[in-house]
Amino acid sequence: MKKLLIIDDSIHVITSFIKLFAEKNNFSIYTTNNTKEAKKLIKKNNFFTIILSIKYLAKSDNKLTNILKSDYIPIIILSSKINNELQVEYKKNFNVIDYVLKDTTYGLKHAYNLVELFAHIKDYKVLLISESIDSKVKIKHVLKSFSLDIKQANCNSEIIDIVKNDYDISFIIFDYETLLEDIISITKMLRENEKYTNVPILIINNEINKDLKTNLYKIGVDDFIQKPIIEEELKTKIFNLFTNIEQREELDTFNKIFDDNIISSSTNTKGIITSVSSAFSKISGYKKSELVGKSHSIVRHPDMPSSVYKDLWGTINLNNTWKGEIKNLRKDGSSYWVSAVIEPIFDKQKNKIGYYAVRQDITDKKRIYELSITDGLTSLYNRRYFNDIAKAIFDKTVRSNKVFGFMILDIDYFKKYNDTYGHQEGDNVLISFSKSLKDTFKRSDDLIFRLGGEEFGVLINAKTQEDILELANLAKSNIEELEIKHKENPPLSIVTASFGLIIIESKDIDLDHKLDFIYKEADTKLYEAKDNGRNNIKYKII
Repeated sequence: MKKLLIIDDSIHVITSFIKLFAEKNNFSIYTTNNTKEAKKLIKKNNFFTIILSIKYLAKSDNKLTNILKSDYIPIIILSSKINNELQVEYKKNFNVIDYVLKDTTYGLKHAYNLVELFAHIKDYKVLLISESIDSKVKIKHVLKSFSLDIKQANCNSEIIDIVKNDYDISFIIFDYETLLEDIISITKMLRENEKYTNVPILIINNEINKDLKTNLYKIGVDDFIQKPIIEEELKTKIFNLFTNIEQREELDTFNKIFDDNIISSSTNTKGIITSVSSAFSKISGYKKSELVGKSHSIVRHPDMPSSVYKDLWGTINLNNTWKGEIKNLRKDGSSYWVSAVIEPIFDKQKNKIGYYAVRQDITDKKRIYELSITDGLTSLYNRRYFNDIAKAIFDKTVRSNKVFGFMILDIDYFKKYNDTYGHQEGDNVLISFSKSLKDTFKRSDDLIFRLGGEEFGVLINAKTQEDILELANLAKSNIEELEIKHKENPPLSIVTASFGLIIIESKDIDLDHKLDFIYKEADTKLYEAKDNGRNNIKYKII
């Protein structure tokens, strides 16, 4: 970390600087109010810059000034008033960055900004094109006070050579008297080069009329100074232009970090993607060009219930912010989970022009959670997950007046199957049985569970009770069509199942006891199916 020394006897000045530099914490700050300690600190430390009150330079027999002269440390001088004669004298003897009025908040803030900028631009390369020896000396003196690396050119060929071979030029100064046409052609050439599109260009000239300014602005010149050169004006122009560079670089850095690490996208009001971050492109597996112009359905996973998207659009269409977790589909067919925040975008007239979304990758978190709620053998949801969500699903369905079904099914004579064919074959039956259920209940709103052993459960959303009965019968026939041999299960001698089904159409259910009640009712129907020869469906409508 760069070291900064502040020499002043004002507690207010010292405290103000400490607070200012604490904002970015780019420097180790040392402070003192006497020359003896200042000399010790300078000898012991390699200070990047020193801010000091002018009175410490004005003292006679001051060994501090000798150290500052010999070490040529960049200094910012604090003063209650500006003395032009002293300015000239001190600039001859010391490496003065600038003079600052210490009695104003603006002055202290300016000193702080100077140091921060000085640290940022130190050794930046500046291209100086000048016809005048006198002007060149003045300009170079100011540039050196900022510790800038000066590259000089006197003709077009030299300029072109520097531009072609040195891509690190950060600032260009044209000091011309007769090279106007050359300046125009060189500026156009620079602005056509992508690496010089944003490099500031400052023009210094004897006379700059309005028409000339207009033309030069249009081809990319950033600012002007009319001769004679006033050092403070030149410093201010350089300071302002480099401040813009610093802010742009900080913004570019932030944008790159954001683009690389935040999964973000924007859409128009119809949901068509208008921009995506690199992080979005990376996690989805699609190029940006493959995403822009499409809707987010390109990454929609079939496991996601349509009710989630209905809620999402219902929320943002009302100009509210939606938050939730979404499972998405990669280009290669794999999946990933995100925690998303989506909110409307408005123009200055408060018209909605689209939506913006930021997302956090929670795939690992979801995978850990899914492992805890998934049966290891069949990959179906386990009993724990059923206990966690069943009541909420029942409650929501009853309140929304939807038809809902809960079905328990049990593999017929499964113990006998294990005893006859072995537990490994029994596991294979459970896997095949589960796959058959997945093929039957493949809508995202239907949930399948392995409740334990050979017992399974299914939560079914449907429009009518007939739809639920049709699905139950389809599940039964699909299991039979597996044609897995089971000689201990007559009369078909194949693997079959018994079903207990409850269909809910009424809202008149005590919500506090609904889950236990429905589970017991389904279990009762399951045993009724077993008592009636197995491989059949018994149901009850509530």
